[in-house]
Amino acid sequence: MKKYLALLAAALLQTGAWAATYTFAGPTYTSLQDYSAPCAVGTCANFNAAMQQTGHFTTSQPLPPNQSSLDIAPLITWYDFNDGVTSYTMNGLNTRLAMAKVSTDAAGQIVDTDIVFQWWQTGSHGVGDRLSYMSVNFASYFNRTCTSLESPDVCNTFGDDSAASHGFAHFAEGSDGWTSDVPVVAPGGPQSVPVDNPFALALTAAGLLGLALRARQKLLFKT
Repeated sequence: MKKYLALLAAALLQTGAWAATYTFAGPTYTSLQDYSAPCAVGTCANFNAAMQQTGHFTTSQPLPPNQSSLDIAPLITWYDFNDGVTSYTMNGLNTRLAMAKVSTDAAGQIVDTDIVFQWWQTGSHGVGDRLSYMSVNFASYFNRTCTSLESPDVCNTFGDDSAASHGFAHFAEGSDGWTSDVPVVAPGGPQSVPVDNPFALALTAAGLLGLALRARQKLLFKT
């Protein structure tokens, strides 16, 4: 009976740990460019040296190890970032994830990224419209002009004028700034290996529960 319950607990823990969350906290801005007052067009705002990029994203499964510029956009189920001026949230009406590529080490931890968020100031997302732009662990911009589109909602090239502002700050390539809720296991140590299908784990858990109940019924009949 105890054996079945232990297996059941392990299976349930594994299914619950299928998703993974990766959190970023960048350095404070060290290179700043303010807009020129008065604000000529759009909505203006400045970054300052106390601000930093922060946020997190969740994936449907832990990131694989030893990857270089892996496109993880299809794996992301939620994101929420802030550059000190603009919030980039997945359910935001005018927020778009323009790019999401990562590199990982042998433990599957993030060591480099090319993640870009955009937030349009208006409901129209076209050439000539104004937007914010955040490149994680590199730079944040506010009130830029879109000069060309990559897709109907994603800007490809930008123009800066006296109403735009930006802040630069980044860590050198490496794991600095990124943490995750995925356990980091020393080489040769025990680790949890995700399977290809979390639903299979759920079915396994259900089967183990059935075995445990039948074993308990047998014990009751014997007594």
